[in-house]
This record gives sequence, C-alpha cells and structure tokens, in this order.
Amino acid sequence: MTAPAPAPAPLDHCPLKETPSIAQACAITFLGNASNNLQQDAFFFLDNWYQEDLGVMAVTPVALPFSLAVSDGVASSNHSQHCSKAVVKAVRRLWVNQKSITSEVIHQLINQTKHSSKRHGAAATLAMVTCELKGDGTIKATIMHVGDSRVYWLPKGTSQWQCLTRDHNLLNELIDQRAQEQGSQAKFADYNREGMAGSLYSITECFALTADDSYTSSEAPKGSSCNIKVNSGDCILVCTDGIHDLVPSGHWQLVNDETDLQAWLISLKNQVYNSDGNAYDNGTAILVRFD
Repeated sequence: MTAPAPAPAPLDHCPLKETPSIAQACAITFLGNASNNLQQDAFFFLDNWYQEDLGVMAVTPVALPFSLAVSDGVASSNHSQHCSKAVVKAVRRLWVNQKSITSEVIHQLINQTKHSSKRHGAAATLAMVTCELKGDGTIKATIMHVGDSRVYWLPKGTSQWQCLTRDHNLLNELIDQRAQEQGSQAKFADYNREGMAGSLYSITECFALTADDSYTSSEAPKGSSCNIKVNSGDCILVCTDGIHDLVPSGHWQLVNDETDLQAWLISLKNQVYNSDGNAYDNGTAILVRFD
C-alpha cells in the first residue's frame, strides 16, 4: 500500500538545493475574487507541493536539475481543487522518485485513488518546466503543458516575454483546422488570441478525476512539450490563466540582474487586482531567473 503523500509545507519553507545554484526562483499564489471563493490553483516548487489562499515565497537559490509546475482546477466543478492538488502531488511523486513526468503517467497516478462520486469529473490543467544540465555544459529546459496554463520565456536582453505554450482550447483548434483547409501551417503568433468570445476558450485537454475504475479505459489528456536552451540572464515564468488572462504578457515588467523577484511577483499580483477583470480568478505564478 502506497504511503500517503506528505502535507504541503508552509510557504516559508524554502529548502536550499545543493550548491552551486544556477538560478533564483520565487512563487506567488492568491485566491483572487473567485466567485466560488475557492482556491483551485496548486503548484509544485522544487521539492514540494502547495495549495494556499495567499502566499509569496522567499527568493530561493536552485541547482540543477529542478522542476516547477502550476495546476489550475477548472472552475466548472466546485471540486476541481482536488484535481489540481492531485496533479501536483503526482508531479512531486514522480520527481522525487526520478521518474519520467508525462501526462499519461500523471493521469494514471491521480486516478489510482478512488475518489468520491461528488468529485467525478473535477478537472485541472498543468504547465511545468524541468531544467537539466546537458553533457556539453548547456542547460536544457523541457516545457510540458496540458490545457491553458502557460510557460513564458524572457531571453536576456530582449524586450518582450515569449509564450512557449499553445493553449489546448477550441479557438486554437479552429485556427489549426482553418490553416489545414487552406493548405498552410498556422504561425505560433496566431494562437492564444485575446479578446475573443468566451466560449472559444473552452479547454479541449485537461486532467479529470474518476470515481471508479473507469480511468483504466479513459483516454489520458494529450500534453504538448518543447525544449529550449537556457542561457545566463534568461527568465522563465510558469503561470495559470488567472494571471495571463487579466494581464497579458505585453504588460509585464521586464526582469534584469537587479530585479527583486519577490517584489516583481507582488507587482504582477497587484496588476491582476487592478485590471478590468479585478482578479476574478485564482492566480499562481512561478518566476525563475538564471544566473
């Protein structure tokens, strides 16, 4: 019988990895003005998982390899906080045991526990980045996501955050379909559009909890992944849609060597609350800057 996963550590618990560190990381999470008054975001930070109404980490030095992830419970269910928590607990289990982290394996793990019937169909997204040192001395970042939580990249010296993930939603599927009908290839800039009708943002891929053994015959969500080479001075942000929906990346501040990462995230949270949407959703963001 598998031992239960440990309870999440408090947000002031920031264990240091073995030196030398190669980056600094910080995370923030908040309930926002969610209409259901539930925190349905959860996240994995280096070696533990968290689900808190409000908190900001201390800036933490990290060493290779490391992994960071966010999961957003889909608000169509008032029990989706259990799915997002199950997702980050699965990520932690796989990471600690040095197992490959894929959407298929996470799907299996989150449903090995028999959930109560009221949680059936509770759903969640995932966005994560895993960084490791390659044999040639370069740092490879592997980006994996399911749904509409996103990963952004700010290469050193550039003036614009770049989105690395294509949302799994109806709008982007229609863009792909139209491009195929025209015999062309959709450009990445065509995806993740802003200001469209809400129904077009319906998620087409997500994790979901089952109440019985039906998961053995259900299909795991199709995750997407890519790799980038990370250089000194680059930054990566992993966030839920409660961040990027209300404050598009073009309005984010830039980050340089002198930027206080904790203060930057607090400022981003304030932007979300001051936006037209007035923080109508939970928000979670993890920022990492490479030394």
